[in-house]
Amino acid sequence: MTVEGNTWRTHRAGVHAPALKRFDHTSFRTAVRAAFFNGAWCDVVNVLVGAFLFSSPWVLGFGGPVTNTATQTAGVLGAVIAVTSVAALRAFEAWEEYILVLASALAILSPAFIDQPGSAAVTVGLSGVATLALASSRI
Repeated sequence: MTVEGNTWRTHRAGVHAPALKRFDHTSFRTAVRAAFFNGAWCDVVNVLVGAFLFSSPWVLGFGGPVTNTATQTAGVLGAVIAVTSVAALRAFEAWEEYILVLASALAILSPAFIDQPGSAAVTVGLSGVATLALASSRI
C-alpha cells in the first residue's frame, strides 16, 4: 500500500482504486450541527418521552394485573407520541407537530378527567408538558 495525499490506495494489476477512506471529522460535525439546528433533536427527545410514557406503567408500577385507565392512557398517549415523532424524524411535516400538540394537551388534561393514582398523574402530566414544549418549538 502507498499513501497518496490523505487517501489510502491499493495496487491491483496496475490500477489504483481507493480501498479505505479516512474518517472526515469535519463532515461529521457539520451533520451533527445540521441535525441539532434544524430541530431533529426535538423529535429524538419526543421519541424518548413517548417510549418512557408507554413503558411507565411497568417501570413505575402503577399498572396493575388488570388493565386500568391509567395504564391505557399512558400506553396510548406514549405510543402516539413516539410513532408521530418517528414519522417527523423520517420526513418532517407540520401536521405531525400538531398531532404532538394535541396528544400533549390530552396528556396534560387527562389527570383532571380520569381517575389516576398520584404517580401516574404526575408521569402523564410531565410527559405532556415536555412534549408540548418540544413540539411547539418546531411549529
